[in-house]
Amino acid sequence: MTTENEISIEKTPFSFLYDDIRKKFGEEQGGKIFRDADRIYRKLLQKSDDRGSEAVRDHLKNRLLPPLAYYQALTAAGTDRENALEYVRKETRKTAELKKDRLKKLARMPFSYEIYRMGVKRYMKNNFPQEGWETEWVFCDRHQIVFNLHRCLYADVTAACGCPELCCVYCENDDIAFSGLMPKIQFRRSGTLAGGASCCDFHFIRK
Repeated sequence: MTTENEISIEKTPFSFLYDDIRKKFGEEQGGKIFRDADRIYRKLLQKSDDRGSEAVRDHLKNRLLPPLAYYQALTAAGTDRENALEYVRKETRKTAELKKDRLKKLARMPFSYEIYRMGVKRYMKNNFPQEGWETEWVFCDRHQIVFNLHRCLYADVTAACGCPELCCVYCENDDIAFSGLMPKIQFRRSGTLAGGASCCDFHFIRK
């Protein structure tokens, strides 16, 4: 059984957040903001509904809630929402760059598009299951992979927590991460749920 002491932002991929906040705001103020963020994170995680899915819980614990908690701590400390979004954006970009580096390795492989196409449906099923996302497959052929997300855990949770504007930050990181597939595979998207579109459309085009 997980104890409260074992739940911390420092034990997620955002472990660098503590040092970054102190550098940005100073030892005293930064330390307080991080402690508040960590407290909010623990509270959010403990009351969150993983919908019986290990994949959903992993997203909540390691990707979704740490930036959300930091955002709420910033706004609670008096930071206006525009600046708070920018501070959070800078932190989440670090994890997006790591994913970009991993995808660059795939892009360097022969037949990278074919490899990506063969694994994408299984990857989506395992890592973005129906408990958190509603996925509509449009194409998955030799030329393009296209699917639409009509429901998204990130949009649901940020809205439920009173900060739907934060969801766009997570969406922006897709553009960063998937740019690692170039020049073999081009990623395009015309809209997102967070931006007011009817769905998030994902297009991976063989170049």
